[in-house]
Amino acid sequence: MPRPVRVAIVGAGPAGICAADAPVKSDLAGDPGVSVDLFERMPAPFGLIRYGAAPDHPRTKDIVTALQQVLDKPQVRLFGDVDHPGGIGLDDLHRFYDAVIFSTGANADRDLDVPGIGLDSSYGAADFASWYDGHRTSRATGRWRRSGSRCRASPWTSRGSSPRPATSC
Repeated sequence: MPRPVRVAIVGAGPAGICAADAPVKSDLAGDPGVSVDLFERMPAPFGLIRYGAAPDHPRTKDIVTALQQVLDKPQVRLFGDVDHPGGIGLDDLHRFYDAVIFSTGANADRDLDVPGIGLDSSYGAADFASWYDGHRTSRATGRWRRSGSRCRASPWTSRGSSPRPATSC
């Protein structure tokens, strides 16, 4: 009995998940079938949909629902928290899979040739999104946190007769 066609996809963002859906919907899904394994560096899938967009936005929820339907298919498996090449090597992928797709996305900012870009307080959009999403590898550290922690609201009773709370930073 022939074995299913095995496909490995490195990166479980929107492009990787859509790439996983293609062989499942294709002629490969017949006999003997297809098996797709997704390897994701982060603990959870969806890439920038989860780690870079506003998670409470209605359109984001719709996209996540559609992508989750692909992940729920029996031919698709997700392995999270797997770093490439640290956790799995290209030789291993070629040894165990018939096809390998890299769908790792843009995980770093491009350097711009503008004055001040090299300053310690200069961060790109990817670093900022990593920080506000609580990404464990965020380069952006204490500066924003310190600024935010200095901001506090004072009760109106301590500010005189104004019924509105005062905010100071």
